[in-house]
Amino acid sequence: VKYLNAYTGTALLRCRRDCQRLLSSSLPLVRHLEGRGQRFPCALRVLHVGGTIRTCQKFLIQHNRRQLQLLLQSCTSEAERQCVQQSVLSCSLAEEQPQSGEEEEEDGTE
Repeated sequence: VKYLNAYTGTALLRCRRDCQRLLSSSLPLVRHLEGRGQRFPCALRVLHVGGTIRTCQKFLIQHNRRQLQLLLQSCTSEAERQCVQQSVLSCSLAEEQPQSGEEEEEDGTE
């Protein structure tokens, strides 16, 4: 597993090229995941097969954008639409400022 997002229910799996068909055909047969003594029901499906992790990441970005557009279109009121838009904007990543003592020296040595 190279990427897992519990909020969207998306996982990025990496395998060798010759094992791809076996993995793709076996994922829909998984009905439960077990961990820490608990059993979780699930339904797995293949959304995309790519040659590199980068192309898969690009696909996930496009897929999530399409899902957000569908979510916004299903809003029944303007207040609900504003709430969804505000939630999306609050999820953006902020750049962290380096703490004192962690900055790199001017000549490039650490």
